[in-house]
Amino acid sequence: MPGKRKTRVLWLIKGLGLGGAEMLFEMAAPHLDRERFDYQIGYFLPWKDALVERLQQRQLPITCFDIPRGFSLRGVRRIAQFCRQQQIDVLHMHLPMPGVMGRLAGKRADVPAMIYTEHNLWSRLNPVSRMINRLTFGMHDRAIAVSQDVADSMSRRYMERVQVINNGIDCDAVRTLAGDRDETRDRLGIKADCLVVGKVANLTPKKNHELLIDAFADLHQAVPNSRLLLVGQFADREQVLRQHASRRGVQDAVIFTGPSTEVPQLVAAMDVFAMSSNFEGLPISLLEAMSLGKASICTSVGGIPQVVRDGQDGFLVDAGDRIGFAAGLKRLAQNRQLRCDLGASAAAHVREAFDIRAMVAQVEQVYCDVLECKGRTV
Repeated sequence: MPGKRKTRVLWLIKGLGLGGAEMLFEMAAPHLDRERFDYQIGYFLPWKDALVERLQQRQLPITCFDIPRGFSLRGVRRIAQFCRQQQIDVLHMHLPMPGVMGRLAGKRADVPAMIYTEHNLWSRLNPVSRMINRLTFGMHDRAIAVSQDVADSMSRRYMERVQVINNGIDCDAVRTLAGDRDETRDRLGIKADCLVVGKVANLTPKKNHELLIDAFADLHQAVPNSRLLLVGQFADREQVLRQHASRRGVQDAVIFTGPSTEVPQLVAAMDVFAMSSNFEGLPISLLEAMSLGKASICTSVGGIPQVVRDGQDGFLVDAGDRIGFAAGLKRLAQNRQLRCDLGASAAAHVREAFDIRAMVAQVEQVYCDVLECKGRTV
């Protein structure tokens, strides 16, 4: 008698670049229940493929739907056809446009279970994306928000279908990948005795790197051997930020790495981790930094206050508060013991409350719950 067919899951996302949502796929892969589920990944933008090979090495089949610009009815048909051909049981969509197109495709293909994960505050979505996301929101079976703040920003009409599942990371894997701190510093041209402040985030305006550069400029006057390490990219923003650093007189102390697949190594080279964003969901890079015992100075936005306990794991200041941010940064930079104490607390907190295994188990339970409501067993 043939064995029971595994439940087939398609993760749908806009691109497979080096963003936080995409990196979650790679971190989750070793912890997926492969005995019950067959996973595949579909993405839209062919040029956003930095993680494709690495995900394929994790035995995750990948399909590019080649949908380069916004909403596309042809793309909806393509996704629907794929779901029918592959007999997809669970369509799990990430981010607004895959959510909109995935809902329409899932309905067209009669996919039994449709799940949507929101990674960002709705107030920060493009107005058109927010409108069509809201109009189609009732078509999926369950929504997952990566933080309570994200959940609170979503449509009140369907709140009974929204479940908060915090992002998680594999602390052991991050530590293994971190490598040797001094070797990474040497590769970056940073001396061993330098005080390194760092941030990992795309260089988009909402991340407010200008605030961090301003605060660092104040610190650099008091700690001349300090360096600022910025990991990420976005259009021409690096040049904009280089010019800002030059105006503040710290151009020679700010290091831009561009995008990187070696985030744990770069974070390990830092002494203080900084998040100066105006808006956030629940940043994966912050969880990685905390897991490596890095004390942090962050703006109190999005899901960050759920992660960083002010005065216990790091410091929180209001968004846009340059004076407060600079004061917190200086306090951490000039007190090694304080950094060690806060960092140790941060590492323990992330290991206990933001473990990738728990996140994966909760998401897979959502799949089971929705399918069981449809009369299907997993």
